[in-house]
Amino acid sequence: MLTPSEIAILRKSWLTVAAQADAAGEAFYDMLFEAAPQLRPLFRTSQRLQARKLMDTLATVVDTIDDFATLVPLVEQLGRRHVEFGAEAAHYDTVGQVLIKTLRRFGGPAFDAEAEAAWIKAYGIISGTMISAARGARSSPAA
Repeated sequence: MLTPSEIAILRKSWLTVAAQADAAGEAFYDMLFEAAPQLRPLFRTSQRLQARKLMDTLATVVDTIDDFATLVPLVEQLGRRHVEFGAEAAHYDTVGQVLIKTLRRFGGPAFDAEAEAAWIKAYGIISGTMISAARGARSSPAA
């Protein structure tokens, strides 16, 4: 769980990134495919559309980060859907590193050490929830 202070820091740092959502989203995918070119085939839509989806998802996470009853089912569903695209637990570390790098690049002065720590903690919670849901989807007979 995030503390109220971490949530406030996360939201404050997100404002600057959100104002540049299109550029930040596209930069994220540029950096991701540079860091891990083997991930490119997992994305079947245009990079621009994928970037928009990412930024919309991050906005939803930031908006609901203090309401786990709402957030957890959304994140679990996202984790299960990522199984269909070929996402593996090992990919989450790379994605997290690139996400933090993107937030640092677009977050401006609000993205300081405290903001980075809050984002790393939040990403750990979110990615852990997604990975758990994905494992459940893989082990179910329907998967």
